[in-house]
Amino acid sequence: MAKLADPSVPLRPTAWRVLRTLRDGGPQRVEQLAARLSTSGRRPIRPATVADALGELHVAGLAAVDVDDRDAAAVRWSAVPATLDPLLEAVDLHGAHDFRHTYATWLEDAGIPARVIDELMGHEATGRSGQQRGSAMGAHYRHTTPEMAARAVEAIQLRLTVVLGVAEQAVESRANRSTLRVF
Repeated sequence: MAKLADPSVPLRPTAWRVLRTLRDGGPQRVEQLAARLSTSGRRPIRPATVADALGELHVAGLAAVDVDDRDAAAVRWSAVPATLDPLLEAVDLHGAHDFRHTYATWLEDAGIPARVIDELMGHEATGRSGQQRGSAMGAHYRHTTPEMAARAVEAIQLRLTVVLGVAEQAVESRANRSTLRVF
């Protein structure tokens, strides 16, 4: 889902910083980007490193070359506007934290033990009162088995199938309503 929301998620850190600078500052030349990124309090970035990052962004479809017809040497790069998947528009999200709540709720609803949910979400094994569930020694010896992890994956896949089906219906419904209004 993160890739649907922002296709720059899998980028290397330098490419991500170059993309953010392009999005914030508009079209720029390689030298301008290197200078701007070097003044942000981090160690200087060489133009060759920026050029490599721009190549990565270009391959990912996140940056494009702007060539000035009056000056062919003035090659500037700009960020390609991110296009969101239409399924995301059909889902009412208020932030990335919604996914954590949904993930935990779906796993609990599927009967995945709370201890496994806590482990998968990176939480410490504590109860609501702050007391540890079971003995410390028991927590040390209990582990999430591959079967439990597979059950968790299966539960999320089943829920996502339902959610994506509902979102696709909503997108189709919106398309049908917009065509019905044309006279």
